[in-house]
Amino acid sequence: MENDDNKEQNLLLEQYKLYVGTAERNSDRRHLSNNFFLTFNSLILTGAGYLTTTDKDSWLILLSILGIIIAFLWLTTINSYRQLNTGKFKVIHEIEEKLPYPLFKKEWEYLGQVKNSKKYKKLTVVETGIPCVFIIMYGIFLFIKIIPFLLSSFHC
Repeated sequence: MENDDNKEQNLLLEQYKLYVGTAERNSDRRHLSNNFFLTFNSLILTGAGYLTTTDKDSWLILLSILGIIIAFLWLTTINSYRQLNTGKFKVIHEIEEKLPYPLFKKEWEYLGQVKNSKKYKKLTVVETGIPCVFIIMYGIFLFIKIIPFLLSSFHC
């Protein structure tokens, strides 16, 4: 009987290791996704910077709209990874209940006890700030470019 319990514990530990690995790979994919969106926004800004030296305001307006759309997609992607990680760590915490010490659960408990937000900020809060800055920047840029464009259209 003890041998069966030992096999079950070893199997559980192997499943735990595999599942923690999937959480780590998910974090790696999240990092790659953020790099992709940051690079894409850098290309948009480079194009917009070039176009400011020309008289192509309509292209600048389109690039600003594209930038806002891309930043919203970035926010959606970050939120999706957050939801996936939340689910993964719920499963990890359940498995840890059957292991000698719940490492990840304890970590989250300790971080959750931090009352001073200057000490710990959830990664998702920090991450979502970047696309929000891009949305605001593109919005301001769009506003600056579209107002004169619209005003010139209404003058007879």
